[in-house]
Amino acid sequence: MKTQVYWAAREVLRQKRRVLLLFLVSFAAMLTILSALTNATAAFWQQETFAGSLAFSMETILHLDYGDLEESPSLPRTLRRYRAYIAGLPGVQAVGRFDATGMYFSELKDRADYQAINSRVLAGGKYENYPGISRLLSVDEALLPFVRGNLMEYAQPASGALPLYASEVFAGILPLGTRLTDERTGEVYEVAGYFPRGCRWVEEDDLIRFPMVSLDGWFIAPLASSGDGDLMTQLSCLHNTYVRLEADADPGAVALAIQAYPAQHGFTAKAVLLSEEFRDYRRETGAFTRRQAALAVFVAGMAAASLLSVSATGILLKRREYGVLLACGFTLRDLAFGMALELLLVVGPAALAAWLYKLLEFAGSDDLFREILLAAHWRVSLPLCLAAALLLTAVSAAIPAGMILRCQPCQLTGGETNGVD
Repeated sequence: MKTQVYWAAREVLRQKRRVLLLFLVSFAAMLTILSALTNATAAFWQQETFAGSLAFSMETILHLDYGDLEESPSLPRTLRRYRAYIAGLPGVQAVGRFDATGMYFSELKDRADYQAINSRVLAGGKYENYPGISRLLSVDEALLPFVRGNLMEYAQPASGALPLYASEVFAGILPLGTRLTDERTGEVYEVAGYFPRGCRWVEEDDLIRFPMVSLDGWFIAPLASSGDGDLMTQLSCLHNTYVRLEADADPGAVALAIQAYPAQHGFTAKAVLLSEEFRDYRRETGAFTRRQAALAVFVAGMAAASLLSVSATGILLKRREYGVLLACGFTLRDLAFGMALELLLVVGPAALAAWLYKLLEFAGSDDLFREILLAAHWRVSLPLCLAAALLLTAVSAAIPAGMILRCQPCQLTGGETNGVD
């Protein structure tokens, strides 16, 4: 083993131009392969992350999907009555909404200590230039435990103010009992507790297709009762209204009843199981994933062909050396192992260099899916990258090595002289 490694390393060091060509071909191929693999696995990773984060079965959650609504002063009342109707249907456990927004607390927006901490958690986001803003997740208590590891219920302050839970990052400057006022609505909140770092919530624009949102630096509170009459608040929650079903409920029957009410009151709405929306998303991404996998296979094939061409030329030019090695006691297995190892010493570093290049590219991007891409690149693409390097080495070395190994030592020693750069 030690002799073959020494021989392979010596060959790599003395054939610099040929090695550089092999390295560049391998690097370019692995960049394309890694891009395809990471894009394909990121979609899968996103699905698994979402499914594993939910505390409720997707078979027991209906998502309300509203049609066109007339934005009239009576709309909040119409929606309030609609939710009350749904909550009273057999098989319905609760109806819940959430709204994620940026707002200002009068007591915090100009505080230097708050802005100093808030600036750090806002860095790189859409509010990074607004250090006085506060990100508030307003959630009905029925929907509060929707995501694993989150709050389960609200504790009502004795003062009558709305309970407000702050991210742990603010614990040092916002003691329990601190009262804060919403600058726009005048609602008064009281800090009733904290939630730990690392808590997450679903993305309000599309909880299935978009990555989970980190709640570090956020506040969580119930939706204020005054919001039931506020048109802006009602519109903000339209897309994020969910119905929790009893375990033995008939989702189809409940969905039909939910759809019947709007038809009788001049608007349109329907309810779709979250599991059905998730299956639709899987079908959408399945086609994309297959195309990315096919691209990776095609590029790998082209790379193998290029490496095969370059490595075959080098191996054939060294026929006399192989004949001498056989005559000096090397076995055919020793030669085959040395040829493959020589190629691996070039393809392996090229693959790792390509992986590091893509890692830096993802880490420095402002892509919405940056965290998902990084997770997929670390946990999935790295082992696939190493496997691809081994496969390319095996394919590229097999054919030229087989050509040499079929020859007798006397045939090899009468061949051409070795080509050395």
